[in-house]
This record gives sequence, C-alpha cells and structure tokens, in this order.
Amino acid sequence: MRFHSPGVAHFTTDHIIGLSPQMLDLKETLLKIAPRNSNVLITGESGTGKELFARALHAASLRRAGPFVKINCAAIPDTLVESELFGYEEGAFTGCRKGGQPGKLELAHQGTVFLDEVAELSWPMQAKLLRFLQEREIQKLGSRRSIYVDVRVVAATNVNLEQMVKYKKFREDLFYRLNVINLHIPPLRERKEDIPLLVEAFIQKFNLSFKARVSGVAPEVMNAFMQYSWPGNVRELENCLERAFNLIDDNKVIQLHHLPAHLYSFSGEKQPLRDTGLPGQVAQAFRQGKTLVEILEQVEKYIILQALVESKGNRARAARLLGISRPGLYKKLVKYNLM
Repeated sequence: MRFHSPGVAHFTTDHIIGLSPQMLDLKETLLKIAPRNSNVLITGESGTGKELFARALHAASLRRAGPFVKINCAAIPDTLVESELFGYEEGAFTGCRKGGQPGKLELAHQGTVFLDEVAELSWPMQAKLLRFLQEREIQKLGSRRSIYVDVRVVAATNVNLEQMVKYKKFREDLFYRLNVINLHIPPLRERKEDIPLLVEAFIQKFNLSFKARVSGVAPEVMNAFMQYSWPGNVRELENCLERAFNLIDDNKVIQLHHLPAHLYSFSGEKQPLRDTGLPGQVAQAFRQGKTLVEILEQVEKYIILQALVESKGNRARAARLLGISRPGLYKKLVKYNLM
C-alpha cells in the first residue's frame, strides 16, 4: 500500500482505507450514487472521515472537473454565514470588500459544495438554505438580482439530526431535502479489522513527512490499538501515530512508551515505561547530572503516568488518585506532553 495525498480530482474510493464489510459496502454505495445529482447527507462521529467520503463522491461524479468547495458551518460566525454562502455586492454593508465578493455556493457552480457540520446553521440560515435547495438560485447581499447556481449539495454532521428535528432545533423540511441519500460512516471501534491497514498507511505518510524509516509498531502497541475504543476515531489514531513519530529516536519500531499514557492499560503490559521503576529513574538522573528540579519533574511525570495506568486512562479518577483537580491534572499533562 502506497500512501500519498491526492488532489480532489484524482481522489478515489481506493484512498479510503478499510476492507471491513461496512467500509466495502459504503464504497460500493458511494460509487453507485456518485454519477447522480441527488443531495447526500454523510453522518458519523467526529473523526470518522466524512470529508474524505465527500471528496471521493465528488471525484467519482460527473462533476469531477468542476470545483469542490467546502463550507465549515461551525467555523463561520452567525453574522457572516449569509455573506459567505451567498456573497455580497459592493456597499452591501460596512467594511465589505470593494467590488463585492461571490459566495461559496456561486464558487461551486457546476461542482460540489460540501456543508460540513450543517447542524450548526442557525434557524434563519436553515430557511435560506432550504430556499436555495428548492429554487437553485441565490441572491447576493445588497442585490435584487437572482443567480442560478448548479451545484450538488453534500452535507455532513456528527449529531443526530432526527433528534434535532424532534426538538425543533433543525428544520424538518430541510432535513428531508438534505437526506435524500444517507451515508453513515461507522466508528473505528466497530471496524477494528481496519486498524492494521490504517496504521500501515499512516506510518508510510509520516515516514514521508518526517523523512523517517519507521517499519512498524511493536506487538504490544498493536494490541493496545486493537483493545482501545478510539472515541476520536481515525483522527485520534492518526494523531497518536504522529505523536509517536515526534518522540521516536533511532528505534525503527514504535514502542509502548511512544504512545499517550492512557493507552498503556490496553496493551496487557503492567509497566507504562520500559525502565527499572522510580528508583532506577532517579539513579539514572543523578548519573546524567540532572538538577534537583529536573529530577523532581521526572518523578512527578512518572507518578502521573502510574495514576493514569491505575485509572485505565480515566482522567477524573486519576486526578482523584493524585489529590488534585481535573484542570490541575490537565495542565500537568500538557506540561509533560502526555496528552
């Protein structure tokens, strides 16, 4: 398996890593619906790779020569959402750009627009988006002229929109407009057979970016990966391996002590670090000529690691074991790069 970062136009389902039955079914469904123009709603927990599916959908569609425009609905302030989506004419409001500006929907003409975190849109913006989906026309701020825009809309969310509809947090008519076809991406904990493939791909990726020659992970590391529930999904696994690449020295195999502390308890190993324990660390520190402050920090880090192992990664419980507050523990985790 070779890893590279393709452009949108060259993105295919082959770049979505996974051979589990769920992922194979998803890829097959994606290829079936790609040539059509129906709206698609991609659902799944944070970190599952919803944007990858949106890009693969665009690349497999008849619109692949057109633009792929991403709009993160959660990242745009409410006061700017309308101008970002629909654009504005010169003089539409104080501080606007001379000559005006096209909106993201107009920029996506004859292509695909990806509405990420669509559940974050305010109720008024939901109404305006619904009108666009019905009429396929936009009206820039400060303009009386309507512009026809030909786009395919792909939306994504990590929340239950049906529950939001039930509690009047999301428009029911907009939900049905967006949810013509639903692609639900399973969390990593439900497709653990894909973890070795993902690990291999990320190692190849980071070997290129770090100019390293890491060959793999130790058996106890893979065991921890397979036992862990991965609440952050694929993104958490990627971040975990990137962290290991930052800590690894001449060793060509990622070891347990390169992982975040909360993963130790899932490896089957009793000791989080490969050392002779606290006395051995102190003795070694003296031999290395470290100061009292440096030794105390090393001891504190060791005790924090032991508390995390004892609490099986539960930070609230670890803080109680240490007799400190959760914010206090968090600051120490940041200080010692244990996040």
